[in-house]
Amino acid sequence: CSVLCIGEVLFDALPDAIFLGGAPLNGALHMHQLGLNVAMVSRVGDDELGREVIKRMKARGLNTDLVQVDKTNPTGFVR
Repeated sequence: CSVLCIGEVLFDALPDAIFLGGAPLNGALHMHQLGLNVAMVSRVGDDELGREVIKRMKARGLNTDLVQVDKTNPTGFVR
């Protein structure tokens, strides 16, 4: 089975730490853990957080070929 997840990837700042999140990414990661072939379509900023998003997605085995890097807008961050 193949799944394409489309949507926001961001960092959530909680009192204890900063966590990678966004509902579409969370769903993609859980489906990948269940053994499904998952690709994520999203866009991150050309910044430190954006590079960290891609690094963490790759570390968890998600394909990042469909994640664009935006030269103008920053990676999402929720306080």
